[in-house]
Amino acid sequence: MELKSKKKRKIVYILGYSLFIFFWIIVICLSLELFERLRWKHIEKTNKFVRIRKGELLIKEWDNGAEESVHYGEGKNIFVPQQLLIGELWCYAEPDPLEMWSYRFSIYFTETEPFQSSFCDIYNIHQFCIEINQNNSDLIFSPIKEPLEAIPHISEYKTIIEQIPKSKFEVGLAFLWDENIKGESYQFFFCPIYNTSNHYSYYVFVHPQKGKNEGINPILKKLAINDLWDINYFSYIPHINSTEMPFRINNFGFRDRDFKVPKEEGVFRILCIGASTTEEGISNQETYPKFLEQGLKKHFGDNRIEVFNCGVSGMVLKKHCAKLPDYLYLQPDLVILYEGINNVVYEVFQKAFDNTLLTTRIAFLLSHFVRKQMRAFISYPEDRIKLYIDRFIMNYIDYLCKVFFLKNIDVCISSIGVPYRDKLNSEDRDYYDFYYEKEWGYPHSTFQQYCEVMKLFNEILKEYCKKNSILYIPVEENIPASTKYFGDICHMRQEGIKLKAQIMAETLIPYLEKRLGLVNSSTVSSE
Repeated sequence: MELKSKKKRKIVYILGYSLFIFFWIIVICLSLELFERLRWKHIEKTNKFVRIRKGELLIKEWDNGAEESVHYGEGKNIFVPQQLLIGELWCYAEPDPLEMWSYRFSIYFTETEPFQSSFCDIYNIHQFCIEINQNNSDLIFSPIKEPLEAIPHISEYKTIIEQIPKSKFEVGLAFLWDENIKGESYQFFFCPIYNTSNHYSYYVFVHPQKGKNEGINPILKKLAINDLWDINYFSYIPHINSTEMPFRINNFGFRDRDFKVPKEEGVFRILCIGASTTEEGISNQETYPKFLEQGLKKHFGDNRIEVFNCGVSGMVLKKHCAKLPDYLYLQPDLVILYEGINNVVYEVFQKAFDNTLLTTRIAFLLSHFVRKQMRAFISYPEDRIKLYIDRFIMNYIDYLCKVFFLKNIDVCISSIGVPYRDKLNSEDRDYYDFYYEKEWGYPHSTFQQYCEVMKLFNEILKEYCKKNSILYIPVEENIPASTKYFGDICHMRQEGIKLKAQIMAETLIPYLEKRLGLVNSSTVSSE
């Protein structure tokens, strides 16, 4: 009896101590979480770079107290509307829709399945075939890649096509047909397969489209930031500008002066493709492609070289593949690729996060402390990161390069500038940590992890260029990690944009001298 009583007391003691320890573990965890959240609030209230970004402070302390210029991502509310699209830079017509779609599909039919899938996915295209027997007016629909019953609005599509005059098909040429379906605008592209005297066969590609004035607020009579899009994070509406941002969009939907197609004889055309880190700048004339163009023209002393900004905010490599026909249509001689950040943050990290343990994901979602302080112990394996970089980035870069090379278009690949965390002071680190979580990485990555993976990615890019004899532009290696150059984890202030253009110009000049057979004269050099 006494033995049983001792066992019971022992069990009670063990449970008591366990509860006591568990209680203090909970207290410690909550205290650490509270400390991390209070530290975050302190950073938000006191960090001068956070205050600048929020528009509370417009004094650039690192520049002798001079009033700060408005930079990309900062103080957008004090921009004023720009002039309308007028003058010699904006005098060319928008491309004919039928000509553009015909060209896009001429590329589409020659490319492989991965390109075709990306193309249809990005443009939200549904496709099928029709056959028309002129003798009995039979109209037969047949699938191409997906069953007809799986195509949205297929019954409406059939009704519309049945009402199109048969004379449109008899000509045997490609044509466009616009219709509204349930209040939405759709465009049909009919591409002939074969045409005889009494039998016609066509591919039909259907996609939604946005009218040029749909984004205009009928009361305010102006365009807001998001109303510039034709397709979100892929293409802008041609020949439009916003009263809310310093954006002027050209005749082909890029943030630059108008394209002349075909280009003038003797002109060497460079396209800079990428996302917001290519597009960025206070105005159209203050982006890195424009600074690069100025540097090249100053060196060579003529107007044979033109550089165009083909950056579009939010792009990833898969979207660049879908946009490939548009790039080819613009007749470039050289393409500069500065791309990969969105892929790393929103695809590589997202995939790695989705493949971690459920308990780990829940901890990252709920706890500031775990996200900030435990990442060193709960990190993504490097081999898995390399696998995702290869899948989401390098496969598409390799595809783009091969297509450009087949078209006799040279390619340069730039490393990506990164404000590496281990090279920053504590205030800079706090600023980038804060905004990385706020705007980029929550909950799947931290700024430190971003820096590590981007360093790995830049090394992979460099090795790829070396292996494939592609001109490599060392931007990352030559831009200091500093808030003087970087407004956030990747977007640059004007000083950074200018430095990036300078690095590119210095790399490209020897290549262009050889390619164009030009040697800079002493007169031009002295200038």
